[in-house]
Amino acid sequence: MFITDNLSDKDMSNYVFTVCDKLSENQAVMTQITNNTREQAILGDFPKAIDDAVMDSNEAQHEMMVQYLSSRELVKGFAHVVLDMLKGA
Repeated sequence: MFITDNLSDKDMSNYVFTVCDKLSENQAVMTQITNNTREQAILGDFPKAIDDAVMDSNEAQHEMMVQYLSSRELVKGFAHVVLDMLKGA
């Protein structure tokens, strides 16, 4: 779906998971998804909610990036979390 020149498969799949996680926070949309067919759910609040999730996820990632770049202590702690996750993977 995306132009993949600068995106890896992992970039794209991680983005899908991020947007799904944001959408899962919207109880009204989740109720509509659970109680309706795919075709019906797409006619409800889902289209606006996915747009909002894309924007909200970008804002959240930007905020975390700014905090990361502004704090040596956060850099160290984050590095440890990432390293632990990679070692466990």
